[in-house]
Amino acid sequence: MKRILGKYEIIERLGRGGMAEVYRAYHPSLDRYVAIKILHKFLAEDTEFKTRFEREAQNIARLKHPNIVQVYDFDYDPVDESYYMVMELVNGETLKERLYELEQKGERMALTEVLRITREAANALSYAHRAGMIHRDVKPANLMIDQVEEDRVVLTDFGIAKIVTGSQFTMTGGLIGTPAYMAPEQGVGETGDERSDLYSLGIIFYQMLTGELPYDADTPLALVLKHVNEAIPSAHMINPALPLQVDDIIDRLMAKNPEVRYQNANELIEDIEAFEADLKSGQVKPISSAPPVVSLPPLEKRPSRPNESPDRPTMRLSAQDAPSQPLPSFARRNTSHSKGPNWPLLLLILLFGIGVIGGGYLVGAQRGIFPSLSFLNDAASETPTSTPTSTETATVTATTTVTSTPTPSATSTETQTPTPTASLTDSPTQIPLSETPTPTDLPAVAVTALTAVSTITPNSTSTRAVQLTATFAACEFDYAIIDQVPADGEEGGFVTTSTDYERTITLLNTGTCDWERNTSLTFITGSGEDFDAGPRIFIREIVPVGSEVDLVFQGRTPAAGGFENGRNVPWVGSWQLYTPGQIAIGEPIDISVLVYSPGS
Repeated sequence: MKRILGKYEIIERLGRGGMAEVYRAYHPSLDRYVAIKILHKFLAEDTEFKTRFEREAQNIARLKHPNIVQVYDFDYDPVDESYYMVMELVNGETLKERLYELEQKGERMALTEVLRITREAANALSYAHRAGMIHRDVKPANLMIDQVEEDRVVLTDFGIAKIVTGSQFTMTGGLIGTPAYMAPEQGVGETGDERSDLYSLGIIFYQMLTGELPYDADTPLALVLKHVNEAIPSAHMINPALPLQVDDIIDRLMAKNPEVRYQNANELIEDIEAFEADLKSGQVKPISSAPPVVSLPPLEKRPSRPNESPDRPTMRLSAQDAPSQPLPSFARRNTSHSKGPNWPLLLLILLFGIGVIGGGYLVGAQRGIFPSLSFLNDAASETPTSTPTSTETATVTATTTVTSTPTPSATSTETQTPTPTASLTDSPTQIPLSETPTPTDLPAVAVTALTAVSTITPNSTSTRAVQLTATFAACEFDYAIIDQVPADGEEGGFVTTSTDYERTITLLNTGTCDWERNTSLTFITGSGEDFDAGPRIFIREIVPVGSEVDLVFQGRTPAAGGFENGRNVPWVGSWQLYTPGQIAIGEPIDISVLVYSPGS
C-alpha cells in the first residue's frame, strides 16, 4: 500500500538522522520527484515548535540560489503528528560520502576540485548571510554534489538547527551544531554569526585537502575543547604537495578569534578566485609534481606531526595579525602543538559543570544537541611561571582582565632574569594539553570556590591559575531611542499603501557593556505588522557604551490603510534588540506607520 503524505506519494527512504528522515517522493499533478524531510515527532512536543517551524520554513523557502537546496512546501501530517518540508531532489551524493570513498581508495581530492567546492559553498553562504540567515551546522553531510548538473554543490538543511533547537534551550546555553565542525565561540555557548559558518567551512576545506580532520578526540566535549584551545594545524605539513598558500586561507578561516577570520564569505571567494587564477596561469604550482588525485600512505605509516617546523611553525598567527583588543574567550596561539588533553587538569575544570551537563550529553548526543561549555568561556586571568631545567631563569607574567566596562583589557608584562639566550612564549588563555600524562605529571590540586589552581611538572616547572568568571552575567544591556526619521506613528505623517519605506532609528547604548558586532533587531512573530523588512536587521559594527548608532529600517507599507472605529490608525509591529548570543537588550521597540490609500 502506497503511503500518501499530502499531495505526495512516498517512494523510498533516502536517509535517517537524529532529527529527521528523508524520503524520495512523487508529485503526480506536477510529474515531479522531490525530497521530503519529515521531522521526528518528539520535536513537536515543544510548545513553541509550530511557530518556530513555520517562521523558519518561510525564511528558508525565500532563499533561491543555485547552491542552496530549494524548499517548495511545508506542512503538518496529522496521521503521524509530524511536520515536514518538501524540497528539491538533488541527484547525487553528499560530500561526506565522497570523502569516505576517497579515504577507502587511499586518495585525496584534487586541489582544483577542493577550491571549486569551497567557492560554491561560500557563494551559498554569501547569499544566505545577506538575507540574514545563518546556517549554524555547515558540514560535509549537508553539502550535496549534484551529479546531474556538473557536480553542482548544494548546501542543505538551512535553518534546521534553529528549528529543532528552541529559543528556551538556546537562551539557557545549548550548543547548536556538530562538534567536529563547530566554531570556538559556538563551543563556549555563543550562537555565532556568519563567521562561525565560515569557520565550519574552513574545517571542511582542511579535510578535503588533507583527508583528515584538524582535530580529533574520543568525546564531543574533548573535541569542542580542542577547537577552543589547540593551534591551527598546517595542511601543507600533512600534504606537502600543496602550495603554501592553502595554509594562508586556512589561517583566516579557522582563526580562534572571529575578528581575525574572513569577515564575510565574499572575502573568501575573492581569495579563492585569485588563487584559482594563479594556478591556471602557472604563477602558483604545487611543491611537488603530484598528480591531481594524491594517494595517501597507509595510516600506520603516516608520519606523526612535529611539534614545530624550523621554517613554518604549526601555530602560525603572529602578533601583528591579532586585533588590538583580543577576545578573552578564545586561546591565542603559542609555538607548540599539543596532541591530546591533560585529563587530570581537564577533569578538575569540568567538575564544576559535570552535574549540569552530564545528562544533557547522554540525551543530546543522540540528537546533535550538546549542553553549553560557557563556563569555560571566562577563563579570564592566569599567571604562568616557568623555570627551565638549566640554570637560566625566565619569568613571564600575563594577566587578562575582563570587567563590565565596555572593552576588555589585556595586559602582558614580561620580566626576564638576565640571560640573553632564554626565551618563553606567552599564551595568556591557553589551557595546557599534554600528549601522554605520566605519573610525574599528575597535578597537585587546590580548589576554592570557582578558582582552580594546578601544579604540573613536565620538562619544566609550570604554575597556572585559571579563574572562571561569569563575564556576561555582569553586563546590563539597554538602549535609548535618540531620534527616528521619519517619526513614529501619527507623528511621521501619512505614507501611501504598497510603498517602499525607510526609517533611520538612532539608538544610544545605555548599558554597561558594548554591543557586539551583529547585534540585531528581530521581529517578534505575531506582534503585528513586519512591513516586509525581513526577520532581522543587523548592526554591523561594535557599539561602545555611551555611543550612538543609526539603524536603517527598510520595508514596505501594507496594501491597505489601517482603520479602527472609522478612524485611520497606524500599522504597528514589535521588534526586539538581541546580542549575537541572543540576550535581549532592553524592552521591545514598537514601530508604527500611518498608512493611507490614495483612492480612499
